[in-house]
Amino acid sequence: MIVAVATAPPAVGITLDRKCLLSVLERAQAAVPTRSYKPIFGGVRLHARDGVLTLAVTDGEVSLLATLEADGTLPACVVPCRELIRRMQASKDPGAVLALRSRPQRLIVNGGRVEHALFTFPVDDFPPVPDRWQGEKLVIDPAELHEALAVASCAMARDTSRYAISGVLLESDAQGRRLVATDGHRLVTAELAQVDARFRGQAILPARLVKLVEKLTADEDVPLVLAVQTNTTDKGDKLPADLFVAGPRWLVACQEVDGRFPVYRDIVPASASRFAMARQPLVETLRQVMLATGDCTRGVALTLRPRSIELSASSPEVGSASAKLPARFLGGGDSVIHTGFDPKLLLEAVQTLSGDAVVLDVAQNGYAPDHTVYSKAALLSEAPNQGGNGAEGNAAESSRVRWVVMPLNMGYPATREYLGTNFREELDHAG
Repeated sequence: MIVAVATAPPAVGITLDRKCLLSVLERAQAAVPTRSYKPIFGGVRLHARDGVLTLAVTDGEVSLLATLEADGTLPACVVPCRELIRRMQASKDPGAVLALRSRPQRLIVNGGRVEHALFTFPVDDFPPVPDRWQGEKLVIDPAELHEALAVASCAMARDTSRYAISGVLLESDAQGRRLVATDGHRLVTAELAQVDARFRGQAILPARLVKLVEKLTADEDVPLVLAVQTNTTDKGDKLPADLFVAGPRWLVACQEVDGRFPVYRDIVPASASRFAMARQPLVETLRQVMLATGDCTRGVALTLRPRSIELSASSPEVGSASAKLPARFLGGGDSVIHTGFDPKLLLEAVQTLSGDAVVLDVAQNGYAPDHTVYSKAALLSEAPNQGGNGAEGNAAESSRVRWVVMPLNMGYPATREYLGTNFREELDHAG
Protein backbone atom coordinates (compact mmCIF):
# COMPACT_ATOMS: atom_id res chain seq x y z
CA MET A 1 0.00 0.00 0.00
CA ILE A 2 1.30 3.45 -0.94
CA VAL A 3 0.73 6.26 1.54
CA ALA A 4 0.86 9.83 0.29
CA VAL A 5 2.77 12.13 2.61
CA ALA A 6 2.00 15.87 2.39
CA THR A 7 5.12 17.98 2.14
CA ALA A 8 5.51 21.75 2.11
CA PRO A 9 6.25 23.15 -1.34
CA PRO A 10 9.84 24.25 -1.84
CA ALA A 11 10.68 27.83 -0.87
CA VAL A 12 11.51 30.39 -3.56
CA GLY A 13 14.25 32.75 -2.52
CA ILE A 14 17.28 34.97 -3.07
CA THR A 15 20.86 35.30 -1.89
CA LEU A 16 22.51 38.63 -1.21
CA ASP A 17 25.14 40.42 0.85
CA ARG A 18 24.05 40.55 4.49
CA LYS A 19 25.75 43.85 5.34
CA CYS A 20 24.24 45.58 2.31
CA LEU A 21 20.77 44.35 3.25
CA LEU A 22 21.26 45.40 6.87
CA SER A 23 22.44 48.87 5.85
CA VAL A 24 19.35 49.44 3.68
CA LEU A 25 17.01 48.08 6.37
CA GLU A 26 18.51 50.28 9.09
CA ARG A 27 18.06 53.39 6.96
CA ALA A 28 14.53 52.32 5.99
CA GLN A 29 13.64 51.86 9.65
CA ALA A 30 13.52 55.66 10.02
CA ALA A 31 10.26 55.59 8.02
CA VAL A 32 8.73 52.83 10.16
CA PRO A 33 6.57 54.22 13.01
CA THR A 34 7.35 53.01 16.52
CA ARG A 35 3.62 52.92 17.23
CA SER A 36 0.75 52.56 14.81
CA TYR A 37 -2.90 51.60 14.88
CA LYS A 38 -2.19 49.46 11.80
CA PRO A 39 0.37 46.64 12.33
CA ILE A 40 1.03 46.56 8.58
CA PHE A 41 2.86 49.91 8.91
CA GLY A 42 5.50 48.11 10.96
CA GLY A 43 6.30 45.89 7.99
CA VAL A 44 8.70 46.02 5.07
CA ARG A 45 7.53 44.80 1.69
CA LEU A 46 10.09 42.67 -0.16
CA HIS A 47 10.00 41.70 -3.82
CA ALA A 48 12.90 40.45 -5.94
CA ARG A 49 13.19 39.81 -9.66
CA ASP A 50 15.68 40.39 -12.48
CA GLY A 51 18.57 40.61 -10.00
CA VAL A 52 17.07 43.43 -7.92
CA LEU A 53 15.49 43.30 -4.47
CA THR A 54 12.98 46.11 -3.83
CA LEU A 55 12.14 47.11 -0.27
CA ALA A 56 9.28 49.44 0.66
CA VAL A 57 8.21 50.92 4.01
CA THR A 58 5.56 53.49 4.88
CA ASP A 59 3.76 54.99 7.86
CA GLY A 60 0.79 55.95 5.71
CA GLU A 61 2.18 59.43 5.08
CA VAL A 62 5.88 59.11 4.24
CA SER A 63 7.11 56.19 2.13
CA LEU A 64 10.57 54.91 1.20
CA LEU A 65 11.39 52.62 -1.70
CA ALA A 66 14.93 51.20 -1.90
CA THR A 67 16.70 48.67 -4.11
CA LEU A 68 19.82 46.50 -3.96
CA GLU A 69 21.33 43.65 -5.94
CA ALA A 70 20.22 40.09 -5.23
CA ASP A 71 20.45 36.72 -7.00
CA GLY A 72 17.20 34.83 -7.47
CA THR A 73 13.51 35.57 -7.22
CA LEU A 74 11.35 36.41 -4.22
CA PRO A 75 7.57 36.81 -4.51
CA ALA A 76 6.11 39.91 -2.86
CA CYS A 77 5.77 39.55 0.90
CA VAL A 78 5.53 41.81 3.95
CA VAL A 79 7.37 40.98 7.18
CA PRO A 80 8.00 42.90 10.43
CA CYS A 81 10.84 45.30 9.62
CA ARG A 82 12.42 45.41 13.06
CA GLU A 83 12.35 41.62 13.38
CA LEU A 84 14.14 41.22 10.05
CA ILE A 85 16.76 43.76 11.19
CA ARG A 86 17.31 41.82 14.42
CA ARG A 87 17.93 38.60 12.48
CA MET A 88 20.41 40.34 10.17
CA GLN A 89 22.23 41.93 13.11
CA ALA A 90 22.52 38.62 14.97
CA SER A 91 24.10 36.78 12.03
CA LYS A 92 27.84 36.96 11.40
CA ASP A 93 27.73 35.28 7.99
CA PRO A 94 28.75 37.47 5.03
CA GLY A 95 25.78 36.29 2.96
CA ALA A 96 22.06 36.02 3.62
CA VAL A 97 19.35 33.83 2.11
CA LEU A 98 15.72 34.96 2.08
CA ALA A 99 13.09 32.48 0.90
CA LEU A 100 9.30 32.51 0.93
CA ARG A 101 7.55 29.33 2.01
CA SER A 102 3.79 28.83 1.74
CA ARG A 103 1.22 26.90 3.83
CA PRO A 104 1.63 28.64 6.22
CA GLN A 105 3.41 31.50 4.56
CA ARG A 106 6.69 32.34 6.26
CA LEU A 107 9.83 34.23 5.25
CA ILE A 108 12.73 31.89 5.86
CA VAL A 109 15.87 33.80 6.86
CA ASN A 110 19.11 31.85 6.78
CA GLY A 111 22.16 33.83 7.81
CA GLY A 112 24.44 30.98 8.82
CA ARG A 113 23.84 28.15 11.30
CA VAL A 114 20.39 29.35 12.39
CA GLU A 115 17.27 29.36 10.24
CA HIS A 116 14.54 31.89 11.16
CA ALA A 117 10.93 31.83 10.09
CA LEU A 118 9.17 35.22 10.19
CA PHE A 119 5.41 35.73 10.14
CA THR A 120 4.08 37.65 7.17
CA PHE A 121 1.34 40.24 6.75
CA PRO A 122 -1.20 40.05 3.91
CA VAL A 123 0.49 41.72 0.92
CA ASP A 124 -2.78 43.29 -0.23
CA ASP A 125 -3.01 45.24 3.05
CA PHE A 126 0.24 47.11 2.34
CA PRO A 127 -0.48 50.59 0.89
CA PRO A 128 0.79 51.40 -2.60
CA VAL A 129 4.18 53.14 -2.63
CA PRO A 130 5.32 55.39 -5.53
CA ASP A 131 8.17 53.96 -7.59
CA ARG A 132 9.06 57.14 -9.55
CA TRP A 133 9.10 60.86 -8.92
CA GLN A 134 6.81 63.34 -10.66
CA GLY A 135 6.51 67.11 -11.03
CA GLU A 136 9.01 69.96 -11.33
CA LYS A 137 12.46 69.11 -10.06
CA LEU A 138 15.44 70.59 -8.30
CA VAL A 139 18.77 68.79 -8.75
CA ILE A 140 20.72 69.24 -5.50
CA ASP A 141 24.18 68.36 -4.23
CA PRO A 142 23.59 65.71 -1.49
CA ALA A 143 26.16 67.11 0.96
CA GLU A 144 24.65 70.59 0.70
CA LEU A 145 21.11 69.28 1.14
CA HIS A 146 22.16 67.18 4.13
CA GLU A 147 23.78 70.16 5.85
CA ALA A 148 20.85 72.49 5.09
CA LEU A 149 18.30 69.97 6.41
CA ALA A 150 20.34 69.44 9.59
CA VAL A 151 20.39 73.20 10.22
CA ALA A 152 16.71 73.73 9.39
CA SER A 153 15.55 70.80 11.54
CA CYS A 154 16.99 72.55 14.62
CA ALA A 155 14.40 75.34 14.31
CA MET A 156 11.30 73.30 13.42
CA ALA A 157 8.42 73.57 15.89
CA ARG A 158 8.22 70.41 18.00
CA ASP A 159 4.52 70.97 18.68
CA THR A 160 2.81 69.09 15.86
CA SER A 161 -0.44 71.01 16.45
CA ARG A 162 1.27 74.08 14.97
CA TYR A 163 0.97 72.46 11.52
CA ALA A 164 2.80 74.70 9.04
CA ILE A 165 5.80 75.53 11.25
CA SER A 166 6.26 71.91 12.32
CA GLY A 167 7.93 71.44 8.92
CA VAL A 168 10.52 73.17 6.75
CA LEU A 169 9.67 75.61 3.97
CA LEU A 170 11.29 74.94 0.59
CA GLU A 171 11.34 78.15 -1.43
CA SER A 172 12.58 78.63 -5.01
CA ASP A 173 12.41 82.01 -6.71
CA ALA A 174 14.44 84.39 -8.86
CA GLN A 175 16.79 85.12 -5.92
CA GLY A 176 17.68 81.47 -5.35
CA ARG A 177 16.64 78.38 -3.44
CA ARG A 178 16.50 78.05 0.34
CA LEU A 179 15.11 76.16 3.32
CA VAL A 180 13.38 78.12 6.10
CA ALA A 181 12.28 76.95 9.55
CA THR A 182 10.92 78.59 12.69
CA ASP A 183 9.44 77.58 16.03
CA GLY A 184 8.36 81.06 17.06
CA HIS A 185 11.48 81.67 19.18
CA ARG A 186 14.05 81.61 16.37
CA LEU A 187 14.08 81.47 12.59
CA VAL A 188 16.75 80.14 10.24
CA THR A 189 17.26 80.38 6.48
CA ALA A 190 19.74 78.10 4.72
CA GLU A 191 20.57 78.96 1.13
CA LEU A 192 21.08 76.16 -1.42
CA ALA A 193 23.79 77.18 -3.87
CA GLN A 194 24.48 74.06 -5.93
CA VAL A 195 21.00 73.63 -7.37
CA ASP A 196 19.66 73.23 -10.88
CA ALA A 197 16.03 74.20 -10.43
CA ARG A 198 12.98 74.10 -12.64
CA PHE A 199 10.60 74.33 -9.70
CA ARG A 200 9.43 77.82 -8.71
CA GLY A 201 7.27 78.37 -5.67
CA GLN A 202 6.95 77.13 -2.10
CA ALA A 203 6.31 73.77 -0.45
CA ILE A 204 6.36 72.78 3.22
CA LEU A 205 8.40 69.63 3.89
CA PRO A 206 7.00 67.51 6.79
CA ALA A 207 9.30 66.89 9.75
CA ARG A 208 9.40 63.13 9.13
CA LEU A 209 10.50 63.71 5.53
CA VAL A 210 13.21 66.12 6.70
CA LYS A 211 14.61 63.67 9.26
CA LEU A 212 14.48 60.71 6.86
CA VAL A 213 16.17 62.50 3.95
CA GLU A 214 18.76 63.97 6.33
CA LYS A 215 19.71 60.42 7.29
CA LEU A 216 19.65 59.07 3.72
CA THR A 217 21.91 61.86 2.38
CA ALA A 218 24.62 61.42 5.03
CA ASP A 219 26.83 59.29 2.77
CA GLU A 220 25.56 60.09 -0.72
CA ASP A 221 27.86 61.56 -3.38
CA VAL A 222 25.52 61.54 -6.40
CA PRO A 223 23.24 64.54 -7.16
CA LEU A 224 19.69 64.10 -5.87
CA VAL A 225 16.32 65.05 -7.32
CA LEU A 226 13.80 66.92 -5.17
CA ALA A 227 10.50 67.16 -7.08
CA VAL A 228 7.22 68.95 -6.34
CA GLN A 229 4.01 67.82 -8.02
CA THR A 230 1.43 70.58 -7.55
CA ASN A 231 -2.21 69.56 -7.07
CA THR A 232 -5.40 71.57 -7.50
CA THR A 233 -9.13 71.02 -7.24
CA ASP A 234 -11.46 71.13 -10.24
CA LYS A 235 -12.04 74.80 -9.41
CA GLY A 236 -8.30 75.54 -9.41
CA ASP A 237 -7.89 75.79 -5.63
CA LYS A 238 -4.50 74.67 -4.34
CA LEU A 239 -4.20 71.29 -2.63
CA PRO A 240 -1.15 69.94 -0.75
CA ALA A 241 1.58 69.06 -3.26
CA ASP A 242 3.17 65.64 -3.67
CA LEU A 243 6.85 65.68 -2.70
CA PHE A 244 9.60 63.36 -3.88
CA VAL A 245 13.29 63.03 -3.02
CA ALA A 246 15.17 60.56 -5.21
CA GLY A 247 18.66 59.15 -4.67
CA PRO A 248 20.57 56.66 -6.81
CA ARG A 249 18.85 53.61 -5.25
CA TRP A 250 16.02 55.06 -3.17
CA LEU A 251 12.90 57.23 -3.41
CA VAL A 252 11.09 59.05 -0.60
CA ALA A 253 7.54 60.31 -1.20
CA CYS A 254 4.88 62.13 0.82
CA GLN A 255 2.50 65.09 0.71
CA GLU A 256 3.49 68.54 1.88
CA VAL A 257 2.17 69.98 5.14
CA ASP A 258 -1.32 71.40 4.67
CA GLY A 259 -1.07 74.96 5.94
CA ARG A 260 0.37 78.40 5.31
CA PHE A 261 3.93 79.14 6.36
CA PRO A 262 4.44 82.57 8.02
CA VAL A 263 5.67 85.44 5.86
CA TYR A 264 9.13 84.98 7.32
CA ARG A 265 10.68 88.04 5.69
CA ASP A 266 8.48 90.21 7.93
CA ILE A 267 10.19 88.65 10.96
CA VAL A 268 13.77 89.37 9.88
CA PRO A 269 14.93 92.66 11.48
CA ALA A 270 16.88 95.28 9.56
CA SER A 271 20.64 95.38 10.02
CA ALA A 272 21.72 97.59 12.94
CA SER A 273 24.75 97.32 15.26
CA ARG A 274 27.14 94.61 14.08
CA PHE A 275 29.70 92.87 16.28
CA ALA A 276 32.16 90.16 15.15
CA MET A 277 33.73 87.58 17.45
CA ALA A 278 35.52 84.23 17.25
CA ARG A 279 33.01 81.41 16.96
CA GLN A 280 34.56 78.53 18.92
CA PRO A 281 35.44 80.59 22.05
CA LEU A 282 31.87 81.91 22.02
CA VAL A 283 30.51 78.34 21.88
CA GLU A 284 32.72 77.18 24.76
CA THR A 285 31.96 80.25 26.88
CA LEU A 286 28.19 79.98 26.37
CA ARG A 287 28.28 76.34 27.46
CA GLN A 288 29.92 77.30 30.74
CA VAL A 289 28.04 80.50 31.53
CA MET A 290 24.65 78.87 30.91
CA LEU A 291 25.38 76.49 33.81
CA ALA A 292 24.41 79.36 36.10
CA THR A 293 20.87 79.59 34.67
CA GLY A 294 17.94 78.03 36.49
CA ASP A 295 14.18 77.68 36.46
CA CYS A 296 13.67 81.26 37.62
CA THR A 297 16.29 82.94 35.41
CA ARG A 298 16.94 81.04 32.21
CA GLY A 299 18.56 83.88 30.25
CA VAL A 300 22.17 84.88 29.65
CA ALA A 301 22.83 88.63 29.64
CA LEU A 302 25.09 90.05 26.90
CA THR A 303 26.82 93.40 26.93
CA LEU A 304 28.32 94.19 23.53
CA ARG A 305 31.07 96.83 23.47
CA PRO A 306 33.47 98.07 20.76
CA ARG A 307 36.21 95.61 21.78
CA SER A 308 34.52 92.98 23.92
CA ILE A 309 31.41 90.95 24.63
CA GLU A 310 30.48 90.25 28.25
CA LEU A 311 28.30 87.27 29.16
CA SER A 312 26.72 86.69 32.56
CA ALA A 313 24.04 84.59 34.19
CA SER A 314 22.78 84.13 37.73
CA SER A 315 20.02 82.34 39.55
CA PRO A 316 19.07 81.93 43.21
CA GLU A 317 19.33 78.15 42.87
CA VAL A 318 22.90 77.76 41.54
CA GLY A 319 24.76 81.08 41.81
CA SER A 320 26.33 83.06 39.00
CA ALA A 321 28.89 82.99 36.17
CA SER A 322 30.43 85.65 33.94
CA ALA A 323 33.01 85.93 31.17
CA LYS A 324 34.48 88.39 28.69
CA LEU A 325 35.57 87.69 25.11
CA PRO A 326 37.32 89.86 22.49
CA ALA A 327 34.97 91.32 19.88
CA ARG A 328 34.99 94.02 17.25
CA PHE A 329 32.33 96.61 16.54
CA LEU A 330 31.72 96.71 12.78
CA GLY A 331 29.49 99.76 12.80
CA GLY A 332 25.94 100.30 11.65
CA GLY A 333 24.47 101.65 14.88
CA ASP A 334 25.31 102.07 18.57
CA SER A 335 28.60 100.63 19.78
CA VAL A 336 27.21 99.53 23.17
CA ILE A 337 24.24 97.15 23.38
CA HIS A 338 22.74 95.41 26.43
CA THR A 339 20.59 92.40 25.62
CA GLY A 340 19.81 88.83 26.67
CA PHE A 341 18.88 85.48 25.15
CA ASP A 342 17.93 81.93 25.95
CA PRO A 343 21.46 80.44 25.87
CA LYS A 344 20.30 77.13 24.38
CA LEU A 345 18.82 78.90 21.35
CA LEU A 346 21.85 81.13 20.96
CA LEU A 347 24.27 78.21 21.30
CA GLU A 348 22.42 76.06 18.79
CA ALA A 349 22.45 78.88 16.25
CA VAL A 350 26.18 79.61 16.65
CA GLN A 351 27.06 75.91 16.38
CA THR A 352 25.40 75.59 12.97
CA LEU A 353 27.45 78.45 11.48
CA SER A 354 30.67 77.69 9.65
CA GLY A 355 33.94 79.59 9.67
CA ASP A 356 36.09 80.98 12.45
CA ALA A 357 34.04 84.09 13.21
CA VAL A 358 30.39 85.03 13.62
CA VAL A 359 28.56 88.33 13.41
CA LEU A 360 25.85 89.29 15.87
CA ASP A 361 23.69 92.06 14.42
CA VAL A 362 21.22 93.69 16.83
CA ALA A 363 19.39 96.99 17.23
CA GLN A 364 19.63 99.23 20.29
CA ASN A 365 17.25 98.38 23.12
CA GLY A 366 13.94 100.15 23.40
CA TYR A 367 12.60 102.13 26.35
CA ALA A 368 9.06 101.18 27.34
CA PRO A 369 6.41 103.42 28.98
CA ASP A 370 6.88 101.54 32.30
CA HIS A 371 10.53 102.73 32.33
CA THR A 372 11.93 99.25 31.56
CA VAL A 373 14.41 98.51 28.83
CA TYR A 374 13.42 95.84 26.33
CA SER A 375 15.69 93.90 23.98
CA LYS A 376 15.25 93.31 20.26
CA ALA A 377 15.74 90.30 17.99
CA ALA A 378 19.27 89.57 16.78
CA LEU A 379 20.63 88.38 13.45
CA LEU A 380 23.44 85.82 13.56
CA SER A 381 25.55 84.86 10.56
CA GLU A 382 29.04 83.78 9.67
CA ALA A 383 31.58 86.52 9.10
CA PRO A 384 32.52 87.09 5.44
CA ASN A 385 36.19 87.15 6.45
CA GLN A 386 36.82 83.65 7.76
CA GLY A 387 40.06 84.67 9.41
CA GLY A 388 38.76 86.04 12.71
CA ASN A 389 37.37 89.32 13.98
CA GLY A 390 38.11 91.35 10.87
CA ALA A 391 34.73 90.87 9.26
CA GLU A 392 33.50 93.78 7.18
CA GLY A 393 30.31 94.58 5.30
CA ASN A 394 26.87 93.13 5.78
CA ALA A 395 27.51 89.56 6.87
CA ALA A 396 23.81 88.61 6.75
CA GLU A 397 23.70 89.23 3.00
CA SER A 398 26.73 87.04 2.25
CA SER A 399 26.24 84.24 4.80
CA ARG A 400 24.63 81.03 3.57
CA VAL A 401 22.99 80.35 6.95
CA ARG A 402 21.24 83.20 8.77
CA TRP A 403 19.51 83.06 12.14
CA VAL A 404 17.00 85.36 13.82
CA VAL A 405 16.92 84.75 17.59
CA MET A 406 14.26 86.39 19.73
CA PRO A 407 15.54 88.04 22.93
CA LEU A 408 14.62 87.67 26.57
CA ASN A 409 13.83 90.84 28.47
CA MET A 410 16.38 90.86 31.28
CA GLY A 411 14.86 93.72 33.33
CA TYR A 412 17.70 96.20 32.83
CA PRO A 413 17.44 99.49 34.72
CA ALA A 414 17.32 102.75 32.79
CA THR A 415 20.84 104.16 33.11
CA ARG A 416 22.66 107.05 31.44
CA GLU A 417 24.39 104.49 29.23
CA TYR A 418 21.04 103.49 27.78
CA LEU A 419 19.76 107.02 27.36
CA GLY A 420 21.38 107.80 24.02
CA THR A 421 19.73 109.74 21.22
CA ASN A 422 17.54 106.84 20.19
CA PHE A 423 16.31 106.30 23.73
CA ARG A 424 15.48 109.94 24.25
CA GLU A 425 13.32 109.79 21.13
CA GLU A 426 11.59 106.61 22.32
CA LEU A 427 11.16 108.05 25.81
CA ASP A 428 9.53 111.20 24.43
CA HIS A 429 7.32 109.03 22.24
CA ALA A 430 6.37 106.88 25.21
CA GLY A 431 5.40 109.99 27.21
